[in-house]
Amino acid sequence: MSSTGKKWSISSEHQNKVKEMILSKGAIEEDVSKNKYQVWRLKIGKSIFDLFTNGTLYNNQATSEEVIELREKLSEFSESNLLSTGKSVLIGLDETGKGEVFGHEVLCGVIFPSSISNELEEIIGLADTKSRKTFEYWDNLFSKIDFLRGKGLDFIIQTIPPWHIDKFHINKIMDIVYKKIISEISRNTPLDQTSIVIDNYQIEDNLNSFLNSLSRKGVKTIIEEKADDKYLEAKLASILAKREREKIMKGINERFKIDGLVAGSGNVTDPNTVKWLSAWKQSNQPWPWFVKQSFSTIRKLDGKIGKVKKIDPPIKHELISSEARSLFDEGKLSTESLRVSCPHCGFELKAVLLTFSDSKNLEGRCTKCKKVIQDLNTTLFYYNGVVLPDTSIILAGILSKDLQQGKFFENFTILLNPRVMEESDNQGGRAELGRMGDIASYGRIRMIKLQDFENYESKPDDEIIASAKKNNAIILTADMGQYAKGLGMDIFSLSLKF
Repeated sequence: MSSTGKKWSISSEHQNKVKEMILSKGAIEEDVSKNKYQVWRLKIGKSIFDLFTNGTLYNNQATSEEVIELREKLSEFSESNLLSTGKSVLIGLDETGKGEVFGHEVLCGVIFPSSISNELEEIIGLADTKSRKTFEYWDNLFSKIDFLRGKGLDFIIQTIPPWHIDKFHINKIMDIVYKKIISEISRNTPLDQTSIVIDNYQIEDNLNSFLNSLSRKGVKTIIEEKADDKYLEAKLASILAKREREKIMKGINERFKIDGLVAGSGNVTDPNTVKWLSAWKQSNQPWPWFVKQSFSTIRKLDGKIGKVKKIDPPIKHELISSEARSLFDEGKLSTESLRVSCPHCGFELKAVLLTFSDSKNLEGRCTKCKKVIQDLNTTLFYYNGVVLPDTSIILAGILSKDLQQGKFFENFTILLNPRVMEESDNQGGRAELGRMGDIASYGRIRMIKLQDFENYESKPDDEIIASAKKNNAIILTADMGQYAKGLGMDIFSLSLKF
């Protein structure tokens, strides 16, 4: 049975009929004369129906099949509180975590057919992402939502790390991330049947131009403040983003206690967060990675005045070939068409060499002139951001070394192919996967274990190629054979060896 609350907007002409319908199911009426805002209260077991003077009918939970049927019938009398775009394919985008002093900002894009809107409304109920609830609450809601993937629901989640928020103009980053999400999620969508709803955050020219180009192709675009209160698709995106952020914060709270205090939600009105900040400052330890040191609350604790002067993000669009940029704008950029243009020799690269610098940081180099390509990791992250390591990378411990020392792959999504997991089932491989899992648990990378072999009978190199194609991922390898095969199949690769 559903334990999610739900509300309807009932016009005055239908209120008596609705009351009679609920009473016919054996409901008992309770006295509400002391509440001037309430019209009536009806109870069926532990399920309560309250009608208020503004026409809002609220039910706390469905405790029987009878109540579930009642809920469905009530929708026939309800004036929906959510707006419809009139399109058959709905895309919504929203974020969470932008204003908190801890952790990532999480952005989410969802897509689903309008035909499952009623099912989604029933699942979501009155969930409010502005309320403080446990990760388990949001995770339980997520599991119910995720069940509808088989009916056309899909979503993409991206995160912006705290150190980017501290340094760069956040709206410019959000423009790029949302553009990437929309490009990916609408790849096989009939644009003339599609609408896109975005919760407005003062969108800038980059994303506006992209949305205008989609509008010319028939997409209905809606940019509104508090869109998550008005449109189901934006509300759903908000909920999925909230669940991801709470997952990250759960890991932070488990690992960064001080004097028995947990970091809390990261909201400066949260007493747990206030106490943790004070205790950590008094310990004279440097702030951990998840604290946004540009925020006024932290600067005040550090004895600093004024605002941090932020700069544009170092996303060098010119590093991506002009053809690849055009494909990105059309939502067609893939790991097979991704190319990097060397800023030194001008060569278009299907692969980039990774080397460790003297300071033990990974840096990308041109395979032709061997010169370092500055800001390659940030640019690749915002244009693709998905890496598929082969077994050679796992056994060499490359990813954990990088994340502990230099952060080239910070915030990337790391895909683990079943063949790689199988071949890494030894002491060294298990240790590296454990280190990566620990780092992923508090949000510094996203780690996804792929469920199925592309072809169990195929050779390992061929399996990686097929998996990279299917998941639009960049191959990461330290194996000469894998590198050569990737080049031969036009799959963009990052290689630690030739």
